Amino acid sequence: MTMTTRTKLKEAALRLFGQKGYDGTALSEIAKEVGVKTPAIYAFFESKEDLFMTVFEESMSAYNEYIQAMAETSKGMNTEKKLHALLLRQYDYHRNKTELAVFAFRYLIFPPDFLLERMQEAFGRFDTLLSSIIGEIMQEGLDRGDLAAVPIETLVDSFLTLMDGLGMQYYYYKSPELFERKLKHAFEMFWRSVAA
Repeated sequence: MTMTTRTKLKEAALRLFGQKGYDGTALSEIAKEVGVKTPAIYAFFESKEDLFMTVFEESMSAYNEYIQAMAETSKGMNTEKKLHALLLRQYDYHRNKTELAVFAFRYLIFPPDFLLERMQEAFGRFDTLLSSIIGEIMQEGLDRGDLAAVPIETLVDSFLTLMDGLGMQYYYYKSPELFERKLKHAFEMFWRSVAA
């Protein structure tokens, strides 16, 4: 199956924005990588900002879909296993979807100033979806008696914070063994604090 020009432009933009930053990436570079002239980009995107936001929103959506796929296949697991599987799924995403993960990570931490509000709105939508996925797991855990009687918002917020911290830590360590040890220990401490 051949990729459409629009898809090729998005993939080139993902790679170049991820490597060089928003300001460091010219539309002409994206066009050159795809093998089209710069004005051709405007047949698919209104502006550089539109191309960037399309790639940003699609990267966030890809992450949520990747996480949601695990949540859907974890039926029958107890709460501890589901939550641990969610962290392992996130780790897998960082290892196997590197360009998407690096792009999203870079711009969640250092968004272009003039896009900050739009990016925060987009992030808020995706955070709500992810919170919903985790909330369902937590509610099921409360209903089954796997979790201590803690408000669901507290459970979701603390688990999201654990995911965020581990997501950042992934980029600190070159050794998979060291990161996996940290993931294991962080989850064990989290689970001890919330288990019934």
